[in-house]
Amino acid sequence: MTDLRPPARYDDARLDGYRPQTESQAEALQKARQFVRLVRVRAGRPSWLRLFQRDDGLRGGLYLVGPVGTGKTHLLASIYHALAAPEGGAEPVPCAYTHSSALFRATEPPGAYADRVAAEARVLCLDEVELDDPAGEVRLIAVLRALRERGVTLAATSNAEPERFVSGHLGRDRLERFISEEFERQYHVVFVGGDDFRQGLEKEGRAWVGAPDAARAAMRRAYEAAPEPKRWLAFDELLRLTTEVERTRLAERLAQSGALFLDGIDVADTDDALRLLRVADDLYGLPAPPTLYFTAAAPPAEWFAAEGRGGLEAAIADKFARTTSRLTALAEVERV
Repeated sequence: MTDLRPPARYDDARLDGYRPQTESQAEALQKARQFVRLVRVRAGRPSWLRLFQRDDGLRGGLYLVGPVGTGKTHLLASIYHALAAPEGGAEPVPCAYTHSSALFRATEPPGAYADRVAAEARVLCLDEVELDDPAGEVRLIAVLRALRERGVTLAATSNAEPERFVSGHLGRDRLERFISEEFERQYHVVFVGGDDFRQGLEKEGRAWVGAPDAARAAMRRAYEAAPEPKRWLAFDELLRLTTEVERTRLAERLAQSGALFLDGIDVADTDDALRLLRVADDLYGLPAPPTLYFTAAAPPAEWFAAEGRGGLEAAIADKFARTTSRLTALAEVERV
């Protein structure tokens, strides 16, 4: 598990490099520094002493929550580097870093998963906690409980506050209260607010939104002018590839092109939304993603908006904002 590291994009992420833009971001940075300090204190205790419950100010760990583009993953990767490869001669603390999707794809029971983590890591950094169904929420809680029982401390990020997990959209029942209380009692939940910093980044790619024929013609001109290697994919073909090619391998294949052209993005349902979300996550996490070009009839913010949706659709639409944030961070949108 200790081979699991942050995406290469975050190799240089450090707490000293995080520039807070809001009071809540400044507080999150302070809480991240405190987390690192308290983890080092906890890790320095003899193993027999760790068996005893005591209030050391750390509890089960740190849960950073807030809208897209406020630097939560930067903070999480910085925590990993500060602990696993500290500067100034501090003793390293074994850490593992993974995306929540990998936790849910794991086939072993929660206890066995926790055993595998605890065998090599004292801290699990869990990025982008995203829950699509109550069964996933139950698995998450079971894994987190098992990790605490084995002395593994958690640092996690999410766009969803605990009370807005999927079960919250399905009614305030016993499961929702259980999840909310579990997080409030066991973890330091810190809100990280602010504007989406990605929208202020310089964007190498382009996107054309409007009438399909005009948008496709504009992108075709860019495609013909782009040097090799380049790849043109209809959106339907991209969706098919997500069903046929393992996620990591698909990202590697797409990254082999210096320029990627996605034609006719049209999110019809939750399945399309989740598949595009995962592709966007994987492309954005690459140290050198392909230059992205795409066409769509509607602006990205309208592809799968939360307004007017309920239940599972509303929950997925909430986190789909991360998809539009990352895609528009890679490509400047132009109306045609």
